[in-house]
Amino acid sequence: MNKIKTLLLIALFSVSISLADTGSQDDSTPVVDGFLSAGDLVVVRPISTAATIGAFGIFAVVAPFTEMAGCTEETYEGLVEKTGKFSFDRDLGDFKK
Repeated sequence: MNKIKTLLLIALFSVSISLADTGSQDDSTPVVDGFLSAGDLVVVRPISTAATIGAFGIFAVVAPFTEMAGCTEETYEGLVEKTGKFSFDRDLGDFKK
């Protein structure tokens, strides 16, 4: 009985993942592969979120030095904004951004 419940939950989860993202951004396509989207949601997003937090921590440490060098904005953009956009500003399963 537990196996049936597990299979039903997996089926429900994969269907809801494929319907969750409709390609809300103008230049992107809707999610075409539910498994790719599920892998993105379960594996890639948590890792990239942790990378964004780590990048912000690194930026907090090097910020005084980049201020002295006059390149704080470029460093922030390279470390925090790019990883943040990859984590939060793209459709599920879209790895082109």
